[in-house]
Amino acid sequence: MIQLATLGLTPVVVEEGLKKSLPEKLYIIHTKKESNYDFEKEAKKLKKKIEEQYKIPTILEKVDAFDMDKIIHSLLNIIYKEKKANANLSKKDFAINITGGTKLMVSAATVAAYLAGTRVYYVMEASKHRGEELVKELPMPVIPEKDDKGNTSKITKIVLEKIKKLGKCTYSMLLEEVRKDTRVKKNQRIEYHLAKLQTNDLITVTRGWEKPSKNKMTGKSLVDNKKNTIQLTPSGEYYAEFSDLLGSIL
Repeated sequence: MIQLATLGLTPVVVEEGLKKSLPEKLYIIHTKKESNYDFEKEAKKLKKKIEEQYKIPTILEKVDAFDMDKIIHSLLNIIYKEKKANANLSKKDFAINITGGTKLMVSAATVAAYLAGTRVYYVMEASKHRGEELVKELPMPVIPEKDDKGNTSKITKIVLEKIKKLGKCTYSMLLEEVRKDTRVKKNQRIEYHLAKLQTNDLITVTRGWEKPSKNKMTGKSLVDNKKNTIQLTPSGEYYAEFSDLLGSIL
């Protein structure tokens, strides 16, 4: 089992979280040095203590305490790389200890756990829970991984990947990119897949396409209102990048 733990002002909760089920490897998610507390220094001290006392290989992962998207991305990336290195690891071979850190870090860690389908640990306050097991495994909802036909949608996944590659695109740009892919059949249509992606809030489709040319009078970009702009939402970004890890809700 591999554990990821967010570090806050009480480092003891990271150490306490190890007692639920001793992991083979630990990632400590920490932030930079602040005026009131040196989180980076504390993370290094904790790493040394855990490696010496518990003999657990410990890796430090520095994040921005107030950038939720980047924290989620960092956690998903750790899990993705570990699973890629060891195909035998399942989602439940990972646990995230969400006790420490800012409220935003805790929220980001919870979202990452939900998306990746990992276990979630929370360490209770010892003074308020005497005689109880302090490390609680929180119940987490499971994302369904199959569509209504019981099959994972390969084409929808490919469409999502192409939108990420293009950044912003029109329907015709996306269709051309999809049809270049050797994994899809000739003259593949994508309307159904775009509708699924939009329904699941993984993409936005907005009226108007900003042209590269500008209005000579105003200096503003010209807009073609006959076309729509397609782009990923933040959730879509995660699914496009970590589709093998997150599975499919499509």
